[in-house]
Amino acid sequence: MTHERFQATFVGVVATLVGSIVVGELAGYWLHRLLHSARFPVLSRGHLIHHFLIYGPRQPMRASEYHDATDNRFSVGNVGLEWLAPSGIILLFFWGVMVLLGMPRAYQILALCALPAWPLLMFNYLHDRMRLENFWMTRVPLLKTWFLNARRLHDIHHRSVNNEGFMDTNFGIGFYFFDRFFRTMTRRHRPLNWTGYRAAIQRYGLDETELVSLRRCSEALFHKSDKPSGRPRESSPLRPTRD
Repeated sequence: MTHERFQATFVGVVATLVGSIVVGELAGYWLHRLLHSARFPVLSRGHLIHHFLIYGPRQPMRASEYHDATDNRFSVGNVGLEWLAPSGIILLFFWGVMVLLGMPRAYQILALCALPAWPLLMFNYLHDRMRLENFWMTRVPLLKTWFLNARRLHDIHHRSVNNEGFMDTNFGIGFYFFDRFFRTMTRRHRPLNWTGYRAAIQRYGLDETELVSLRRCSEALFHKSDKPSGRPRESSPLRPTRD
C-alpha cells in the first residue's frame, strides 16, 4: 500500500509538472500573440518598443549585452507591465480552476510554482539570451542545433510583418509546436514590409523619425524592400528625401 501511494504521488507530481509546462507554453504563446494584436494597444505598444525601436531593422539582432525595452517604464526586473498584468490574471484563473476541481493543495502549490517558472525560462531568460553573442548554449553540442534553430525562427518573427502592421508568425520562443498547431509557423524570412511597418508606427504612436532611420538602413541592407513597381510612387512624409 505504501508503495502504491508513493507511485501515485510520483505520477501526480510528474503529471502536474508536465501539465503546468504545457499550459505555461500555451499561455505564453497566446499572450505573445495578443501583444501583437490591436486588442490592448497600451500593452502592445510596450512590447513593440522592443520590436521596432530596440531590435528593429536598423539594429543588429545580437550584441554583447541585452538591450532592455523597459527603461523608464514599470517593470519587475526587465519584465514589463504588458507581460506582468495578463500573466497575473492567467495565474489567478488557473488557481481558481484547480480549487474548483478539488486538486490537492500540494499539487496546487507545485503548479503555481511551475506555471510562471516555465514562461520565465522561455519568454524571459531564453528570449533575452537569443540576443547575446556567444551565448553558452551555442557551445554545447547537445543544445547548439536546437538553440540556433529556435533563435533563427525568432529572428524571422522580428522581421515578419503583414500589410496591416502586425507581426503574425513564430510566437513561440524555444518551442514552436503551438505555432504549428495554430498555423502561425514559418521558416523563411520575408522582405521587409514597409507598408506594414508604417501602419504599426502610426497605430502605436511610435516616433516616426525612427521609421525614417529604419527605412534608410533597410535600403542599404535589404535591397529587395523597395523594387520599382512600374508606376510612379506617391510621395510620403515618412520617406527620407536624401541620403
